[in-house]
Amino acid sequence: MKTKKSGSDNILLIIFYILLTLIAAVCIFPIIFAVIGSFTPESEVAIHGFTLFPKVLSTETYQYVFQSQGGKLLNAYKNSIITTIGGTALSVFITVCYAYVLSVKGFRFGNKLAFFAYFTMLFNGGMLAWYLVCTKYLGMKDSYLAMFLPYAMNVFNMYLMRNFFNGLPYELVESAKIDGAGHFRILAQIILPLSKAGIVTITLFYALQYWNDFYLPLMLINDEKYYTIQYILYKMMSNIQYLAANPSSSVASHIILPAQTIKMAITCIAIGPIILIYPFIQKHFVKGVTVGALKG
Repeated sequence: MKTKKSGSDNILLIIFYILLTLIAAVCIFPIIFAVIGSFTPESEVAIHGFTLFPKVLSTETYQYVFQSQGGKLLNAYKNSIITTIGGTALSVFITVCYAYVLSVKGFRFGNKLAFFAYFTMLFNGGMLAWYLVCTKYLGMKDSYLAMFLPYAMNVFNMYLMRNFFNGLPYELVESAKIDGAGHFRILAQIILPLSKAGIVTITLFYALQYWNDFYLPLMLINDEKYYTIQYILYKMMSNIQYLAANPSSSVASHIILPAQTIKMAITCIAIGPIILIYPFIQKHFVKGVTVGALKG
């Protein structure tokens, strides 16, 4: 039987909808601002600054970006896609396996492995030691492997999945063991189908990490054919800032550099794929974070 909502409940719902609308507007405003700013001429920005309603719209910033770095950008997009897909797949596999091992009840090395993972969140050998290990001893330089192996497992994501596994009914695992199932079969046929929300969540975390990363290419990549989109945009921005700060140079004296609007254009180029993908996995993402954070 349906119950009628009281007037106070309706008012409360209206207030909640208004608040959610305002929060959504605040979140989407920077994206709209960046898109409009990227289509604003540099001369317009110099006179009036960035506005939501510019008097003139132009594609000169995008023309400059793609004319100066068009071929490199396409290759960098390819590298970013390869790195994101390959790195995310490897990281999710390692994270899920490590988290499952820690969630197995009665495993005598579970506490030691948990402490080993947690220890890395508190202490590290520093950038110099990390660089020497990666390049000199592991040979991770100028290769796709160098762009995702150092990020193979994020400890926070691993604990998120472990908490998610611990929140599943353990009776299912016990019944599978009684029927003779091993750990690989339990993980593949029981745990993973029930953990889609958690897996989608850490997949999004890893994909964002790999897509937005320019630190590993900066440290470990010297060959241009392995540059990612984030790193090539970072280099482009650095070069423009240098030329804008030195107008007496021969290049900067002949052209008007889009020193301000290029920041907006680079933002739009970099976040485009993420914005297109996120709406399709948003419901799984919210559920995975909530369940993984509260159960354990």
